[in-house]
Amino acid sequence: MSDIRLHYIEKGEGQPLILLHGNGESCDYFEHQIDCFSKDYRVIAIDTRGHGQSPQGEKPFTIKQFADDLHDFMDEKGIEKAIILGFSDGGNIALTLALKHPERIEKLILNGANLFPSGVKPLYQWPIEVGYHIAKRFAGKSEKANKNAEMLGLMVNEPHIAPAELARLTMPVLVVAGTKDMIKESHTRLIHNSLPNAQLAILNGDHFIANKHHNTFNAMVKAFLSGYTFRHSTPVDLPVILNLRDQARDIMRSYGNTFQWPDGYPTDAMFQKDIEQGFSHILVNEKETIVGTFALIPSPEPTYKTIYNGQWLNEKPYHVIHRIASTPDSHGVLDAILNYCEAIAQNIRIDTHESNVIMRKGLEKHGYQYCGIIHLLNGDERLAFQKSIS
Repeated sequence: MSDIRLHYIEKGEGQPLILLHGNGESCDYFEHQIDCFSKDYRVIAIDTRGHGQSPQGEKPFTIKQFADDLHDFMDEKGIEKAIILGFSDGGNIALTLALKHPERIEKLILNGANLFPSGVKPLYQWPIEVGYHIAKRFAGKSEKANKNAEMLGLMVNEPHIAPAELARLTMPVLVVAGTKDMIKESHTRLIHNSLPNAQLAILNGDHFIANKHHNTFNAMVKAFLSGYTFRHSTPVDLPVILNLRDQARDIMRSYGNTFQWPDGYPTDAMFQKDIEQGFSHILVNEKETIVGTFALIPSPEPTYKTIYNGQWLNEKPYHVIHRIASTPDSHGVLDAILNYCEAIAQNIRIDTHESNVIMRKGLEKHGYQYCGIIHLLNGDERLAFQKSIS
């Protein structure tokens, strides 16, 4: 039983999604996640013991105790199982809880977590250690110094998780870090490679990517929570991709779009070229069945050079989403694809046929703006859309 009551912010309904902040912070760190995810989940952002508005109490100020506090909090709120998103020390808390009580976690999102202190780059770890030793020296004379020593001590002395222990965690895990993160990329990859059911996302940004680049971060989390796994296509996948193309053509024709993908188009060679150039991706469901495909291609796109009855939002470098296809019985594939692409690319263009109502509604839902009309190489008209992500 905990000796304190944790402060928290709660918003939304549905499956619980618990947000855990980093060292020295509070649940306010997730200002850009609470509203975003509360549209689909019961979001609970917690102040860890001794952080924010949560009291410190008398129990140890350690990662292990924070994990025990979280377990007690879930019991108190009647939460049997939750998705947990942990940033930095919050990710370490989430991992510690997962190893002790894996049955309480549905999915896990680890942003900038580390297994042991040396996972932090020396450029960041050395100043932390120096500050810790200075604060510890004066801890007996100053409450402020004592508090500082306790906070820095979490990063100097903890956590201590053996990579081999992660093999026991079978729930889906998303491991996220920034390209300029304070955590070594090799360490982030060690965490990913040690987990049996994990996806890895290295996104442009630093350690605080969830706060500084929330659109990118949130889009990647949404793609992960869709239940689909993304990976680059290989030549072995080509027959399945071509079958998806044929199924997508049948779906289009079933609701009156007989013009967009006529027989023989897109060609087998187009899909094969996407794979060879590394632009082709597939979506795999939880049963490990391929249910969707798309190509994300860097600019320039020759057919976008000229646009009629309008203009592009900007002329910055962009990516194009081409050749989206999925099985007829899969749900949320378009949302998952757009979320994934929006996490990878900051400026996206896409075109579709006027009759493709499903695509147009999906693009509108995701904030894509209609820009005008482009012509394919054969002269056919397509409606052009663009989204620029800040």
